[in-house]
Parts: sequence; C-alpha cells; structure tokens
Amino acid sequence: MKHVGVFTSVYFNNIGNAFIDFGAIATIEAAMPEGAQLIKLSQFPNFASAMAKGMALKESKLLRSAWHYGKKLFKNLHDKSYNLIDNKQVFNVAEMAKLDVMIVPGCVLTVPFFSLYFGLLKRMTDRGTKIVFLGASGNYYSDNEVKEVTKYLQQLQPAALMFRDPKAHELYKNLAPVTYNGIDNAFFVNRLNLPKVETHMDPFVVLNFDDPRNFHLNKELAQQYKNVVYTNHKPFPLKYVKRVIDSGVMVSDTPLDYLFLYSNAAEVHSDRVHACIPTLSYGNKCRIYSDSPRIQLFENAGVSKTISKELTAITGLQEKQDAQIRELAQVLQKI
Repeated sequence: MKHVGVFTSVYFNNIGNAFIDFGAIATIEAAMPEGAQLIKLSQFPNFASAMAKGMALKESKLLRSAWHYGKKLFKNLHDKSYNLIDNKQVFNVAEMAKLDVMIVPGCVLTVPFFSLYFGLLKRMTDRGTKIVFLGASGNYYSDNEVKEVTKYLQQLQPAALMFRDPKAHELYKNLAPVTYNGIDNAFFVNRLNLPKVETHMDPFVVLNFDDPRNFHLNKELAQQYKNVVYTNHKPFPLKYVKRVIDSGVMVSDTPLDYLFLYSNAAEVHSDRVHACIPTLSYGNKCRIYSDSPRIQLFENAGVSKTISKELTAITGLQEKQDAQIRELAQVLQKI
C-alpha cells in the first residue's frame, strides 16, 4: 500500500492558500493508485516558528507600506530578508510519517518556501520519500530567485515537477525526470461538489480588493449593482478583522464560506488571483484587476487575454483537469 502525503499550506495570512490545497487534494484523490492512502500534513509549525516576528511587524500599516516600497526600490529585498529569519528545527508530524511520496502544492518554487522547508524535505528524501511538486510556480522569477530555487531543486531531485504557469515550466523543466506544464490547483475546487444554492441576495456580485491602489473600485463598482458582498482574504489578526467586519466586509476562518460566495456569485471583481480562479472553476464570470506576475496563472487556463479587460468565463476546464490528473496518476503509479 502506498502512503501519499500532501504538504498543506498556512491559511491565516492568505485564505487563498486553502483553495490551492483543496484543489490539490481533489486532484490527488482522483489520481491515487487503488489502495493508496492520503495523509494531510501541515507546514504550519515551521512557518509559525520562523515567521512570527515578521508577521507581527507587517501588521503595522506604516511598516507594511515601508516594506512594499522597499521591495520595489531594492531588487531581491524580499528574498534576501529570509536570510535573517531564525529557522529552527521544530517538531512537525510531517517528519514522523513514513511516506512513499510527499506532494507539495502551490507557489513553492521560491526562496521563502525553501528557506523554511528545505531542511525538512531533504531529511524526508534522505529517508527514501519521493517529492512531487504539484501546480507549482515561483514568485518573481528574478535572477536571484531562479538561481536559488535551481540549487534547491538539484539537491532535492524531485520525482516530478508539475507547474501552473509557462514561465516556471520554461525555467525548471530540466530539473526532474517528469515535468508538466499544467494549471493552478485552485482550478479543481469545483470537484469538491459544493452545491450551488439560491440566496436571499440573488443575483449578487462579490468585490475583493486588497491593493490600496484599487480601493476606489469598491465604490465605483458598487454603484453599478444592487446586491454587493465584500470579501477579505486575510482572516487574522482578530484586532484587524474586527475593524474590517464592522465595516461590512465578509471575513471568515473557514475557506468554505468564501467558496460559497464565489460558487454562487453572478460576478466577481478582484485583484486577487485566488478569488478569480475558484470563481472560474465553478463556471462563473470574473475579472482580475492586477499587474502582478501571478496573472500568468491564467495563461495555461486559456483566459489570460481577456480576464484583465472584461468579465470572463472559462471553457474546456474539464479537459484540462482530466489531463493533469492523468499525468499525476502516471507519476504516482511509478513510485
């Protein structure tokens, strides 16, 4: 019997990470060999130990603004700051489990991810566990990021690299025996089979804007619709959340509340990629308002030419899902 682990992310700083994990788990369950078992193991202990001080500092509006400005002014500041973290070897049940394969989903081909988790993953591979990256990508694809990530991957020697954008595929396709230029895991959340239901606000529109440059869109778009729901993807700390909730914004500690909205909304307007991808997965229309490198995630899904210009729905998603599941199934069968 094969034991398949999935290395789940941290949600309190970005609820969109949960959508990635939910979709990844749906993909893995559809691809696993008969009789295999799936074990879900969290990244949280290592994240909390290493990042607590940094996360606390970024709760200050002033320091957060200075940080964003500094990242733009000084190239590689974001990645190099991770050299300063106190990355202790903490207890994580992921290291206890005897696994044939550990699947790592999401935006993990980054300096921050490997700064936190390379040691854990390397100890697993030394014990014989195979590593598979599923729906993976980088952050900025800077020269420094590519150099560092390449070094980490060469040491880990993953069994497969399955990407979510063409840039990652182009850069890292020669670093594993199996590579695949696929789609983001969050495109699979519709496989959770959450029911579409009528609501007392039908039809309603969801507005989700995190970038201060886009806050004016809340007011402009709200004037065009009768029923509007506002969402925020950062459910902690509670001091901040209270202020946001009191202003009429939906914040929840469970990802399913967000998926309820995105699966039933007539439209979603957002500057967050992972408000739009679940919406598309459920067959609804959305528009992205962003110039972030993350919008490359729409390329392999076939909607990149329109989604930043107009409300867009996706076509052919089932075929893309089936192809990615088949590829993962072949990888797992050989391990």
